[in-house]
Parts: sequence; C-alpha cells; structure tokens
Amino acid sequence: MPQETTRDKIFLDYTQEELDWQYDHSKRFPDTSLFQKERGDASLAAQKKVKGLLNIPYGNDKREVLDIFPAENTKAPVIVFMHGGAWTRGSKEGYSFPAAEFVPRGVTWVATEFTNVPEGTLSNQVRQNRDAVAWVYNNAEAYGWDRDKIYIAGHSSGAHMCAMSLVTDWKQLYDLPRDLIKGAIAISGMYDLEAVYLSYRNTYLNLSQKDWRENSPIFHIPLVSDTPLLIGCAEHDTAEFHRQPEDFIKAWQSAGHSGELIKLMDRHHFTGSMCFGEVEHPLFNKICEMIGV
Repeated sequence: MPQETTRDKIFLDYTQEELDWQYDHSKRFPDTSLFQKERGDASLAAQKKVKGLLNIPYGNDKREVLDIFPAENTKAPVIVFMHGGAWTRGSKEGYSFPAAEFVPRGVTWVATEFTNVPEGTLSNQVRQNRDAVAWVYNNAEAYGWDRDKIYIAGHSSGAHMCAMSLVTDWKQLYDLPRDLIKGAIAISGMYDLEAVYLSYRNTYLNLSQKDWRENSPIFHIPLVSDTPLLIGCAEHDTAEFHRQPEDFIKAWQSAGHSGELIKLMDRHHFTGSMCFGEVEHPLFNKICEMIGV
C-alpha cells in the first residue's frame, strides 16, 4: 500500500474520503425518515395546541411563505426559525413543534420556507431568508409582535441561513435598522464553507470560490454588533460540526461581540433539533433567558 502523502490531504488533515464523511450524515444515519417523522408528529400536535397562520407570503415565489404561530399578547417577541436539510430538503412543516412551548410563554414562532437546491441556489436561499426577516420587521403592526424584539434561529443548513442573516447589513440592503436582530441561535451549522466547497456537497451546490466565500458568515462579521449569539452543536455531531461553531464563536467574540457556545449532550445531528421545543433542555432555557421570558 503506498504511503499517504500530504498531497492527499485536501482540507486541514482530511483526505477527500474523510472530509466527505464529516459532512455526510447519511453515512451514520441511513434512515433519517425516523427523525423526520418525530418532528412531523410533534409539529402536527403543536398545530392542534396553538393556532397557526399557515403559508403566509413574504415574497412572490411560491416557496416564499411563512407559518406564523402568534402569541396572544400584543408586542410579543418573535423567533424566526430557518429549517435545515443540507440546503436540498426539509420544510417549515416539520418545525411547528417549538410553537407549542414558546407561544404559551408569550413568544410568537415563525418558520420560514424557501427554495431548496437544486431548484434554487444557495445564494437565493440566503436572500429569501433575509427577505423573510425583513418582512417580519415590516409587518409587525399587522400581526401584533414587537419589531424591536426579533430573534432568529436555525438548525443545520438552517443555522447557516441564520448566521448569514445575523451578519446582514440591514441598513445597506433593506434600509432597515442595523440592529434589527436582537439575538440569534444557531445549532449544528456551517459558517466557513470552504470545507463544504471541497466536499462531495459541492456536487449539488455547485459553488464557485466566489460563492463559498460570499456565503461564509465567518468572513462577514460586522465591526459593530450588540446582538448576542448562542451557537453550538450536538455532542455526537462529527468533528467538523464541532469545529465550525467553535471557530465562529471565537471570531464573533474576537470582534467584541457577546456569544456563548453550547453543546447538546447525548444528542446527535438529527435529535438535536428537537431541543428547540423541550422545556427541560438547557438550549430551550437559554433561548428563554435571551428573550427574557
């Protein structure tokens, strides 16, 4: 067997096969439908518990819609959640479940829908989620939440969308306040897309070098921000899904911003998302502390 050379390492200390494994959850969980069913069942139960306004348009495309679960109180804080699915699958329908716990606490829950790859591009997903957050700000009076209490959250590729929204220059792009977002929660996401670009995932993302750089939030951290960040991963995520939030929180804090790293113990990539709706879990409690409910 020929001795491995440094040329076989394509990113950090990973060979191509090793890097692909780090970003391919199906290698460890061939039947992800089990976890999708769990989220789906919990979301259907939540929709019976709290009233929802489903498929509210925030844009002109058929996929540019929101599910809104409004709190009864006026001027409620609002969480805008961005679903995961490797940018290619998943939908807002599987993420109603946290509304069952947040709405009774006086927090409005909003789940975004957007165009999955390959029907759309990664850059378009970023734009769509930014548009959704801007829509939430602009439509606060119509729906009764507080535009000065907008929080964003996401899991997996949705955490990447969340981070891209976090680093948005809202003044330049939307003529909205720079501090539009009052807090962000990103779990098991990717924030430096160079590794993604070099992995098998780019066979469907089709990112250029310019694309991955422009869509890597770690390179666009604002110089000024008062937005607290809660970022982390599941204990049994791969090493790369530990490295990504660790590197981002270091960069965020090095820029002078407040943030905290959290590890979801005894969870893996797919069970970690359920923590957004589990009242006894530290993640849920830290989100409530951030919002002040």
